Order: sequence, then structure tokens, then C-alpha cells
Amino acid sequence: YSEIRAPAGGDQVLVLSPDGSTKEIGQLSRGTAEQLYLSLRFGFVQSFVGRSEPLPLVFDDILVNFDAGRARATVAAILELSKSLQILLFTCHRSTVELMKSVENSIPVHVLKDGRFARADSDFQ
Repeated sequence: YSEIRAPAGGDQVLVLSPDGSTKEIGQLSRGTAEQLYLSLRFGFVQSFVGRSEPLPLVFDDILVNFDAGRARATVAAILELSKSLQILLFTCHRSTVELMKSVENSIPVHVLKDGRFARADSDFQ
């Protein structure tokens, strides 16, 4: 899509295709809608960080409905954001950890064991 519109005074977000046709969020696939909302959040976060104290950003399994290419691009965007603020990404999917590590191997990985966070074993990383 070439443009995102949120008409003033409305509660609707529209996307425009290069051919000029518009779609409402409900007409998008779940993965595309989630990517759209995430991109809006990224824009808000970048704007917020520019004018106030940065706060931690928390994600919970945000990649589950993304195809491989978009998931990798999202990981790259998350890593870019991590240069200016703390990011906590929670997942129960080993593939998400593997993807994150494939893009940036130095990312610390922790697991929840017996109600406590612990550094992940090397076989998990």
C-alpha cells in the first residue's frame, strides 16, 4: 500500500493502493492489519522518544501472523528501535528466538523457569 489515511474526527483507518483504491482494516488479512498497526505504533514511539524520556517497549508474540520476509523486516525494525530504547519481546515460539538471533546473535535470551527469569541455556539460543 502506498498511503495510510485516518480522516480527522473519524475512528477509521484506510489504506490506499498505488492504483488509488482504498481498503478498510477489515478488508485486510490479519497479518497485514497487524503489520499496519505495528507500523503506526513504531511511528508513534519514534515521535514520542524524540520529545520525552524513552520508556521500555514491550512486545508479546507480534510475529506469529507475519510471513518470513515481513517477520525478518520487523525484527530489523525492532533492532533499530532498540538503539534508542529498551525492548522486551516475549514469545513462546522457538522460531521467533531463532529469527531474532539470526539477525543479531548478541541479543540476550531469558526463559521463565519456576517463576523466575533465567539466562537461556545454550541449546535454546
